[in-house]
Amino acid sequence: MLCYKSNTKGRLFPKMKKKILLFEPDEVIRSTLVEKITLKKNFEVVDTGSLENIELQLEKSSFELLIMGTDQDLYSLKSLRQFIEGAKITNLILFLVQPEFIEDAFPTGDTKKIYFIEKPFRIENFYKVIFTILANISNSKDLIHKIGPFTFFPLKKFIILEDNKKIDLTEKEVDILKCLISSGKKVVDREKLLKQVWNYSADVTTHTLETHIYRLRQKLEIDPSIPRLIISQGGGFRIR
Repeated sequence: MLCYKSNTKGRLFPKMKKKILLFEPDEVIRSTLVEKITLKKNFEVVDTGSLENIELQLEKSSFELLIMGTDQDLYSLKSLRQFIEGAKITNLILFLVQPEFIEDAFPTGDTKKIYFIEKPFRIENFYKVIFTILANISNSKDLIHKIGPFTFFPLKKFIILEDNKKIDLTEKEVDILKCLISSGKKVVDREKLLKQVWNYSADVTTHTLETHIYRLRQKLEIDPSIPRLIISQGGGFRIR
């Protein structure tokens, strides 16, 4: 659990535009934050004052960061955490919170990807916290991979299309893609895939692998009968 205090100094600006989902129940504060964030032109912001709309937005699109504002009481912060856990939200989250509520609502040792900035804060400090969080994401080798027209997020278990539509993946589908991507354009034979993805489980056969490849192609290929991304070659598969 990381807590950024409002006395942070300096500026740091990312090179690529990032998409942020902002939740803030106070309409005035929310409008001000949207205005200030978009001034930097580094971010695309979707804002809402409704918890229900958060789930709707996450289903429609992909966000690098959720910024969650809270009312100035412990009950609202705990309620917000319960909502996040119930909705199974896995995105990185930056809370805007009163410092006296942090330890009670989020005890030390919480391993979730949750960050804080203490209220009140200066807008330049707010920018720096966001950029630092996003820079940490960008440095992760397991974060993003390009597969043809798709962007693959293995940690989040989904793929984003060019029109920003999200396609969810199963754990095995993620593992198969990671194995193929790690081999570059080289063919990965069936035996290696079975070993790495299923660890040679006794009840797993090559038919199981073929079934998972088939389902992946249904999700990724324009015409699954003529695959152009996941290619069968020799005794295995490769990413084009």
